[in-house]
Amino acid sequence: MHKSVFATLLVGLLLVISIPTFGQTSTEDAIRSRVRQYEAASNAGNTDSMAVIYAVNGTHTFANGVTLRGRFEIAKGLKEQYAGMLKGTRMAITPLHIRPLSTEIAVEEASFVLSGLKGAGGAELPPVNGLCLVVYQKDGDQWYIAAAQCMVPPPPPHEK
Repeated sequence: MHKSVFATLLVGLLLVISIPTFGQTSTEDAIRSRVRQYEAASNAGNTDSMAVIYAVNGTHTFANGVTLRGRFEIAKGLKEQYAGMLKGTRMAITPLHIRPLSTEIAVEEASFVLSGLKGAGGAELPPVNGLCLVVYQKDGDQWYIAAAQCMVPPPPPHEK
């Protein structure tokens, strides 16, 4: 009889422990999917598809220091950037760590590589490597970017 009670308690404990893991995997998968959508839209130059991934009142601070507030302003800014300096570029985003903070908020740390930028004379510049911290909020069954802040770390100091 004690073995039966012990087995039942053990199964119950395993279920309780595994429930957050299932939720975390689901959140991570959903956010990774959003990252892939954003990356694909960026590489296609589809700024409308990029903009709808932002929350209506979302913000994005780009690596060049420009901050756009609200989906409408983000959409407008993306159109301008992809008609100009980002035209024809390729973006590769690698989620490094996704951490759910609640059932409706998650944080993603990611790295990115932007290639295909052109210099003033039209020559292709070296790829730009950077980092982003992105806060997602869930609305219904979809995750949206509530805030993104990206930066390009300075080069390491030269040794003498």
